Formats: sequence, C-alpha cells, structure tokens
Amino acid sequence: MINLPMPYPDELIYSTVARYKVRAGLMSPKQLLDDVFEDRGVVATVDLPCHLSKIIGHYPQDTFNLDYIAYQHTLFPLYAPFIPENRRQECLRWMAGHSQGAIHLSIGSNASRLPALKYIRYCPQCFKEQFKAHGEWYWSRLWQVSGVSCCIKHGIRLKDSLIEFRPTSRHDFIAPNTRDCLVHTQERISEDDLFIAVKVAELLSLGVQASPSLEQWTVFYRSLARSHDCIRGSQHIDHQRILKKVKKRWSLEFLESNNLSNLESETGWLRGIFRKHRKSFSYVEHIVVIASMFEGEPWTFAEVIDQVKSQPLKQLADKGKTKNILKVDIGVIEANRTVWLKLIQSNKSSVKEARKANQALYAWLYRNDKQWLMNTNKIYHKPHIPKGLIVDWQRRDIELVKALINLDRQTCIDLTLPRKSKKWWVQQIGAVSLIEKNLDKLPVVSRFLDQYSEDISDYQIRRLSRVLIDNLLKKESVQRWEILRLAGLSDERITDESSRFLAKAHNIVNRRISKVSI
Repeated sequence: MINLPMPYPDELIYSTVARYKVRAGLMSPKQLLDDVFEDRGVVATVDLPCHLSKIIGHYPQDTFNLDYIAYQHTLFPLYAPFIPENRRQECLRWMAGHSQGAIHLSIGSNASRLPALKYIRYCPQCFKEQFKAHGEWYWSRLWQVSGVSCCIKHGIRLKDSLIEFRPTSRHDFIAPNTRDCLVHTQERISEDDLFIAVKVAELLSLGVQASPSLEQWTVFYRSLARSHDCIRGSQHIDHQRILKKVKKRWSLEFLESNNLSNLESETGWLRGIFRKHRKSFSYVEHIVVIASMFEGEPWTFAEVIDQVKSQPLKQLADKGKTKNILKVDIGVIEANRTVWLKLIQSNKSSVKEARKANQALYAWLYRNDKQWLMNTNKIYHKPHIPKGLIVDWQRRDIELVKALINLDRQTCIDLTLPRKSKKWWVQQIGAVSLIEKNLDKLPVVSRFLDQYSEDISDYQIRRLSRVLIDNLLKKESVQRWEILRLAGLSDERITDESSRFLAKAHNIVNRRISKVSI
C-alpha cells in the first residue's frame, strides 16, 4: 500500500491512520477501513488498537514489527509490566489480530478506578511545534493517558478537543483539525500533576520486556513496607503508617480527581496492593504508593521493575509450607470438634447459622481440621428443593401466548416496525430471559414464535410493501432502484424471494397507476 504515512515519534497508530485519511482525501470511514484494513468491522480505538498486523504489512518488509508498534505507538506499555507474562503475550496476539474488546477486559482497563477520558486531548503548544516541523498535527499518546493532565514539555494543562474518545460512530479515524481543536487559555498545573506525567512518560519509554509475576509484585511490596519501617511485629503490614505516608505525600484534591481517595477502607485499593496480588493495579496506583514510600527520594520505573523481577518466588511458597508443618495438639482439636457439633445442634442443624454464630471457630477448624469439618457439614446440609417444580408451566405458557396474540393484533398492520424476530416478540412482552431459558416448557409459545417470526425475506417484503402502497396512494410511478432505496435495500442484499415479489408487485402497481391516470 502506498501513501500510508510513517508514524511520528510517540504518535498513536490511530493518528497515523487518521492522517492517511486526510492525505488520501477520503470522506467515507468505510472506504478508509477498506483501504487500510480490508475489513469494515474494524473499530477506531485510540488507546489499544487491534489489527496491527494489517498496519505492519503496509510498510516495507522488516520496517516494523508487532512489539515495536505496540510499545512505541499505543498505550500498551502502561499495562504490560503489571500483568502476568502469559497475559501480556495474549494481549499482543489480540492486538495483532482482533480481540472484540477482550484486551481491555484482560488488562483491567474497563474496571479501572481512574476516570475514563471523554474527549481526545491535545497540547496547543505542541501543535504549534508539530506544524512548524512537519506541516501537520498528530495525536501524541501521552496526551491520551487517563490520570495525566498536563504536557511535561511545556508545563501546561492538556485541552479537550471536540472529538469523543469513545464515539458513537465507532469506525471513524479523525485527525486533529482547527474545527475540533479550539484555542484555549493556558492553565496552571500542580507539582503532583507534573510528577505523574513524568512517571507515565517513563513507563511509555520502557522497552519490550517480560512482565514480572503477580507473586513477585506481592513480595516486592512486602519488602518495600519492611524497608520503610511499615511492619508490625515480624511480618504484619502496618497499614496505618502507610496511610499516613500517602496522605502526607499526595493532596486530597489529586486523590479525589483520580478516584483514589478511598484509602481507609479494609477492602480498598491501598490495603489491597500490600496484600497478595490476585489482580493487577493501575499505573497511577503504583506511582502513588511507591512515591509515598520513598518520601522524596529519586526513583525510576526501570529500577523498580528490575527490583520486582529479582524477587524470589520461594518466599511465598516457603511461607505456605510452614503453615502445614505446624501441628496442633489433638486435645485442642477434639475440644473444638465438640464445640462445633453442639453449635450446629443448637442452631437447628444449620451449618450456615452455626458459622454465623462463631466465625472464629469455623475458621480455626477450616485451617487445622478441614477434612473432618467438610465431612461433618455434609451430614447436616439441607437438601436442595428445586424451585422449578412449583411453577405451573402450562398456565404460564397460556398467559404468555395470550400476551403475544394481543401484541400481534395491535401491530399486524404496522409496516414500519423493525423485523419481528423471535427476540423482538419476547422483548415486547418483557419476558426475554423467562422464555429463552424455558422454551422447552412453553410449547404453545414456541409454536407462536415459529409461525409469526419474520425471516429476512419476510422483513424485506414488508418494507417493499410499505413503499409500494405509499406510491399507489400518491399515484406516483417510480423505478425499481427508487423502491429499493426508499425501502433501505440494495441489489446485493435483497433475497431471491423478495426480488420475485418486487417484480410482480411493481408491475401490478404500475398498471393500476396507469389506469387511474388515463
């Protein structure tokens, strides 16, 4: 492919495709997708795009590879160090092909506490320098990072363009322009804003490397707490001392602006990051904690990640083994078993109620006498009574089909409705889940849906009928292509059955209009 621009340093690949659209003079987003991706279903994603293999294939061989594009022209480096290595590799495979949204779920972007961007952002001063150097503007990836609010080069606050970050028109790549990027006054920034931007820029500049495991991140934060005197006793994390460090380092305004102000909760992110890592945390959360612990001492992400990778995994494994080695006196076990049996009997033989009455005893037995506890609880488990047995499905079947028949009477002459598929019928009576999950128990409803649901040809014939009836009432004779256009159809999409109907109906309508005009 010729004329696909070379990406500028730190330019989003989204911006490169958008600049090609401008250079090629394309007005249609679909034509752009045909040219670049040969696929009209590609979504224009700003931060973590897919179909990168198509982009790479348009350049001369060995010019770019997948790792280079992902790490130099997307926001993937912000998440790669904090997810396990196997997930990092899977994300890269998705970016090479297509993920259907799986990549944002996998890295935790969809569930992130950080506020999502509403509009694509820019720095007015950088735009001036870009135009002077290249004769055009482009989107820099640092501007589109959630949590970053300023330009580190010029020290001014980033501005929102009029282009949505997640637009309703999902297939359009839009380059920066004077219509969507208005001139604004410069606003002052805080030291916290600039610090976050600098650290994010460090992350983006990291090269391709394997990711540490979640276990290594767990060990790192435990050692970080120990080295900064945030340990109680021999191994317990002193969360209160960590909380004081975070409050001392960061302003409440900054934490609230990034949805990180919930610091004192037992299940909050700050305590979670010092516990066993079962999920990844965002880059801003890591920056906030590490900067608070170092208390003004210089540090870089390259040093931190090297330190995380150097953490031995045996610490976690050895800790788990020591628990199994410790043996409890048999007399204590027998005593606690007796107490648990009495507790179950006093709570109407309910394991659930007994557990609520003495949670500490249940936890002790679970850790030290699990097999006996599980076997004993099975004896007192109450049998499950399926709720489905008490439903009168025959009556429910009749009630639902009556609602469907009434709906059919109300809508049978309305030719403007969308396709009356099975899904459409059950949605109108508000029983989608009920019918879909129990269709085998609703035979009458099933027969109604089989008989009255429209297939593609039925739906097209109804649309064509509406246009033909309108022409007949207006006494206007129109060509076949006009009928297709008014019905929202084309020669490529119309079925054979619909085409035969149109041919016969069109002749009949034209003859009647001719007789009336004579």
